[in-house]
Amino acid sequence: MELRHLEYFLMVSKELHFTRAAEKLGISQPTLSHQIKMLEQEVGYSLFNRIGKKIELTKVGEIVQQEALNIQSSLKSISSQIRAFSNVEIGELKIAVLPGEITDLVSTLCGEFNQLYPNIKVFVQTTDQVEKAVLENQADFGIGFTFNNSDMLQVTKLYDEEFYLISNENNEERKISFSTVLDSSLILFPNIHQCRQILDKTSSEFGRKLDPIIETSSIESILKLVRNGVGNSVVSRTLYEFYDTDDLYFQHIERPSLTRSIYLVMKKNSFINYAARKYIQLLVGEIERLRFDTEKVAMASLYHSLL
Repeated sequence: MELRHLEYFLMVSKELHFTRAAEKLGISQPTLSHQIKMLEQEVGYSLFNRIGKKIELTKVGEIVQQEALNIQSSLKSISSQIRAFSNVEIGELKIAVLPGEITDLVSTLCGEFNQLYPNIKVFVQTTDQVEKAVLENQADFGIGFTFNNSDMLQVTKLYDEEFYLISNENNEERKISFSTVLDSSLILFPNIHQCRQILDKTSSEFGRKLDPIIETSSIESILKLVRNGVGNSVVSRTLYEFYDTDDLYFQHIERPSLTRSIYLVMKKNSFINYAARKYIQLLVGEIERLRFDTEKVAMASLYHSLL
């Protein structure tokens, strides 16, 4: 079994179309079909069900796909370890992150990371399928809010954070009830954002429905509108800390308090390349600087694994 056969197979299993796969591989479609046929003969089973012009993986094909991905990951790990051995500050870093406000945390740190390591290219992939991106080696690690249990993934809680009500007026009351928040004029993210989904869920439990006066995906626009007195907003502490909010005021929300956990996910037993190690160290340092609520044992274990 040759490595190129597995490379060809993985491309076909990804595209589920021989012509498109051949184009991406830079070979002819008949050549690709012949190579896949040779692999099927060696395996002893069909890898694809061919239904007209459509194809799909067989059960054996699914097994071969997973093992081929593991082999691909191992080869990548070998190359990464060789590069990291000399600590050469070149290469690339791929991060998968859920869409929404958490992307701002990742992107903001990218600027500082680039100043420290200008020869490392950073790719931030915004996706609803962070786990899949990590498992399929499309990302060195991922950051999100909730992850399913998997024997192939290592999930570490980075920190817990709460949500604030922010306004342009100083209020002596440092806390505000959620029901009072619902009665104010709100400027919020659209309901595709994780922050908004938490708000929608909580308000639904109160038998109420959120009715913001303005919805926008731009945190800069939200802060500007709040600054101009158009209304108030509910934002995560992450966003509040990472943006210029010195002229704004915040209140802790209670009854109930709104919180969420931020997690980092990597493949188990996989080598953490130089770029990923340095970025995660930067991230951990920033979390500690901002004094977020962390699990010290988990964070210490994560930091130790990066040394």
